[in-house]
Amino acid sequence: MTTTTGARALLPARTEAEVEQIVARAGRAPRIAVDVEANGLFVYRAQLCTVQLAWEEDDGIALAVIDSIATSVRPFARIFGPGGPVKVLHDLTFDARLLDESGAPLARVRDTSVAARFLGYQATGLASLLASELGVKIDKYLQQHDWARRPLTDEQMVYLAGDVRDLLALDDHLGALAKAREIEDEIAEECQHKLATAKNPPRDGRPAYVRIKGAAALDPVGRAVLRRLVRVREDAAGAADVPPFKVVGNETLLAIATKLPADRGALHALPGGTAGRAGPLAAAFLHAVVAGVQDGDVPEDERMAFLPVRLDREQIVKRRAIEAKVSAFRRAEARLRRVDEQVVLPGHCAQELVEALLAHPGGAPGLTEAVAKISGLGACRIARYAAAFTALAEDRGPPPNAPA
Repeated sequence: MTTTTGARALLPARTEAEVEQIVARAGRAPRIAVDVEANGLFVYRAQLCTVQLAWEEDDGIALAVIDSIATSVRPFARIFGPGGPVKVLHDLTFDARLLDESGAPLARVRDTSVAARFLGYQATGLASLLASELGVKIDKYLQQHDWARRPLTDEQMVYLAGDVRDLLALDDHLGALAKAREIEDEIAEECQHKLATAKNPPRDGRPAYVRIKGAAALDPVGRAVLRRLVRVREDAAGAADVPPFKVVGNETLLAIATKLPADRGALHALPGGTAGRAGPLAAAFLHAVVAGVQDGDVPEDERMAFLPVRLDREQIVKRRAIEAKVSAFRRAEARLRRVDEQVVLPGHCAQELVEALLAHPGGAPGLTEAVAKISGLGACRIARYAAAFTALAEDRGPPPNAPA
């Protein structure tokens, strides 16, 4: 069991030579705890600002903080990749994406947030788990700090190391619980799925303005205006190197697209219409309103994004029936194995299974291949539940003891 009682001095790395030294030392360990910080709340595109590491060394835990603004993290690709030690992270999605973009992609990962979720924990945040499981308290008072600011103070360095200092001990603790419940394979499969989707997230091909909550309720002129307003905001955010929400919020853009203000006074009357960074953009917003009204609607190829997917009554009934069967199977198997339902079928797998069953009614040819392609399902679940999935498709209950 890993403890932090022998934690060593914190190693800073601001030069290529210091990075190479840490790569050499950490690369000899069986596991490396990894965390990163960025400045996404303050710039148009987030930048990797620091990388924090912890690894087992001799009789204790070595800690390092790499200043990834001062030096490249590319040398870590040698140990972060498939040939390096296991990397332990907590909620890896953001970290993996930034490291991938920075030339140090991750492989061989374990995510303690996945383990906690599959073990049935309700509070899966790092601070909550460390407190409840290890009795360790960490203060997240710098959670929204701009980590691009330099120099990094000693206090900030200690704070940064805090997110990895006890992560290996947490991995040990949750790993022991997972082994006792015999769910290590399912956790490993979900970690790999999460890593894959972090690097290649499902692409929402809809334009940015369509994805704004409330856009679908606008009339044709309103959505044409919103389309132009979002373009103004994106250009301004890029030029100022700030996140778009810091220029003007979605609620304000929706209000403009709904009210169609004709002058600065009418724009000023709307909440946030001329406040802060929106003020200098007043003329551009008013021009966007005029141009959107003239457009009359969005381009024809973008209108489809606003059309709801309509299913006939028969399709709705079939889908609900399949969803109910999958949910019932999931609950029953979770009770039988005394595990969380996510272990049996993660939510994303359950949704894809429904689609596969709908596409192959009655267990039509191709079902086995369709199930095998479900991302994150994994060989362990296919081996365990193949007969049960076929039974669901054949419109009968799972065969007795099929999940065994």
